[in-house]
Amino acid sequence: MAGKARVGIVGAGGVGGLGRRYNSHAGGYTRIPECELVAVADINEERLHQFGDEWEIAPEHRYGAASDMYEKARLDVVSVTTHNLYHHQPVIEAAEAGVKVIMVEKPIAISVEWARKMVDACDQAGSRLITEHTRRFLPHYQKLKKMVTDGMIGEVRTIDTSGARPLLHNGTHTVDYAFYWTDAEPKLVSGFLSDEPVADPGGGGMVVCEGGVVVFVNCVATRRESEGMTTIAGSEGRLQFTEQRGIWQYAPLVDSPGKGYGATYEWEDIPDMPSGLELDDYFYGAALESVRCFIEDRESVGTGRDGLKALEVITAMHVSHRTGAMVPLPLGEGLEQIEIRSTGE
Repeated sequence: MAGKARVGIVGAGGVGGLGRRYNSHAGGYTRIPECELVAVADINEERLHQFGDEWEIAPEHRYGAASDMYEKARLDVVSVTTHNLYHHQPVIEAAEAGVKVIMVEKPIAISVEWARKMVDACDQAGSRLITEHTRRFLPHYQKLKKMVTDGMIGEVRTIDTSGARPLLHNGTHTVDYAFYWTDAEPKLVSGFLSDEPVADPGGGGMVVCEGGVVVFVNCVATRRESEGMTTIAGSEGRLQFTEQRGIWQYAPLVDSPGKGYGATYEWEDIPDMPSGLELDDYFYGAALESVRCFIEDRESVGTGRDGLKALEVITAMHVSHRTGAMVPLPLGEGLEQIEIRSTGE
């Protein structure tokens, strides 16, 4: 690679980095020596120039339209950090303009139809689409993933995980990293929604996957109330973790005559887990993944298809709640157009 990767951001809000917010996409990119944040686009002129001043972006590379930025700024990497309702257009335009790596904030989109169009546009253009599900990019979760992949708990049987409402805006993280632990494709969804007068309430459900793997999701608590507990149960052991309390544990299933059914779990802390887990690392990890995917010319550990999968499961939970029936995946005719107009509140 000649020179540094050229990075642009679409959406000059707080997640993008407005207010010179350190734990943001801009804050993440400016920590990476191999890249340079050179451009920003936003329809709000006041916010655009505040963002540009705060991150020292040249006035000529502050754009009122993302399409103009793609045409003129010669970007290698772009982060789309607009409102949930408007993720699709700047992603599709970036792919059509030849941007090599596109990081889109979670959730990938508000409808499965738009998410599929985003994935297809990137496939056709040869762009790498990354969904910004932050945990996939952090060493704690990658260590757990390797333990599962190496067979330390045998064949995955169930995944029981909880997170925070709203189900799409925040729960997309919970659903996504449930499927980080298994390659089994979701096939049948039973869902429920909390009783809230909003488009994106809390909720959750059960997902039956190929091979008999079952995923249980609970995103009823508020962010303030949630501890984010997860148990991954396999044929030969279990992993459990609660990020907020720093609990990362492993237990092999061992023979134990005279106890219960003749076997027990021997729980122990997982050794050599990273000692610090700060919010600042979330966006830095995502930015670093974007730049590395460009430099190494590889797919991400959190692709557009992963984001599409999480969205399709959550949409099926909405459909299941409304119909009182289990919903088969992929979603049938007419269901992919359903919009969950999440505002993040």
